[in-house]
Amino acid sequence: MVISEICCNFKELIYKQLQTKIAMITEDKVTEIFCMADVFCKFFDAMTANTR
Repeated sequence: MVISEICCNFKELIYKQLQTKIAMITEDKVTEIFCMADVFCKFFDAMTANTR
């Protein structure tokens, strides 16, 4: 019974660590997408300002 409980706790710990890593990856990717969009908008504004 003790081994089963330890195994269950270990699996839960692994699952929580995996969730944390997935959340961090997702947050990093969202930040990267916003940075790319910001760079694009700055470039686009500069290019359209030259044509006015």
